[in-house]
Amino acid sequence: MIDVKDLSKNLDEILNYEPSDEPVISLYLGVDAARITKQEYTTVLNSIMTSKKAEIETSSVYQPSQKKSIYEMMDAIKLYINDYFRPESAKTLLIFAKEGKIFSIVRIPFNLKSKIIIDPKPHTQILRAILSSITKYGILVIDREKAQIILMSMGEIKQFLDAFISDVPPKVNYRSQLALREKNILSRFEEKLHHFFKIINEKTLIHLREGKFDNIILAGRKEIVSQFSNYIHSFIAQKYIGSIAAEVDDLPHIIRDRAKELIDRHELGLKNKLVGQLIDNYCPQELGVLGVQATINALMLEQVRTLIYNNEFSAPGYVCSECGFISLSPDSSCPYCSSTLTFYNDITDEIVETAIKQGCEIVDAQTNERLAENGNIGAILRFRIEAV
Repeated sequence: MIDVKDLSKNLDEILNYEPSDEPVISLYLGVDAARITKQEYTTVLNSIMTSKKAEIETSSVYQPSQKKSIYEMMDAIKLYINDYFRPESAKTLLIFAKEGKIFSIVRIPFNLKSKIIIDPKPHTQILRAILSSITKYGILVIDREKAQIILMSMGEIKQFLDAFISDVPPKVNYRSQLALREKNILSRFEEKLHHFFKIINEKTLIHLREGKFDNIILAGRKEIVSQFSNYIHSFIAQKYIGSIAAEVDDLPHIIRDRAKELIDRHELGLKNKLVGQLIDNYCPQELGVLGVQATINALMLEQVRTLIYNNEFSAPGYVCSECGFISLSPDSSCPYCSSTLTFYNDITDEIVETAIKQGCEIVDAQTNERLAENGNIGAILRFRIEAV
């Protein structure tokens, strides 16, 4: 079993899964500790499993051996969630199981509706959409002798992408050499350091162009970072968001925590800027909407490019279980497929999940006061809807 805290590592088996006769369980379970307790999400888990078991018992689709495997998978999932799982920063837990066992676990940073899907292969539509929107950060930790590039996303270090070792000594022993000889030795050391920094710059540029990460952070002592900054390629400079104090030999969690502070400030600035653009520019140009009703209307027309919302916002509404139509009004039936609408105490999860399925960018601007003053939710649109 793989407990995957990121959405970009160890997922080949899921994303490239070849369907077979063996059923696969895909479980989505809301576990956001800020909104739900363990007792509440285990109760939801038991409820949806009981409902799914009743559906399976009356179904002629599954053979007895397949039913046995499904029930074993459900038991394994329950055991893991009850005895081992801790939400930490996860908002939705996604579990994949096959042949009676769990084979992968993914923590998702969005609140999604709890559900179980049983198909010949994993349900990955939402997962693929989320993967495409995750921002990855490369942290280049550097000194005169060593350097390494670390990949970080979703607040965690994911992997070490590269490492470099130079033969440049940490310092020159001036007392042991004559002045002229010292000068020559220092020149050779500086030349070696020059080549060392050039190599690091070139390899960093390759990783960036290959899409290994989206933004770059420099980490090291202030004088080393300042010196290396003179070498970075203009393309790297465009993706550079700042520096942190660190040593190459620092423990990973020290580098992670310092980088996370910088990333949080950077992302908060981007979110605040985006909300300002939505309110000041996009809405006046009719390329943006504010408020839950206008956002739902745009979403139902597949008009949304970027959904911006406060994850503490909630609104009651109605959802069609057949086609996914969302409404604030208690209409007698869905205007698209005529099915019955189901009441939800909070339809925010349905709005976010629909946006993810449509490939929209999702921005959580929880602390933005201007968004709170304008309904806590809005959207930047792909196109205007012309009046008929």
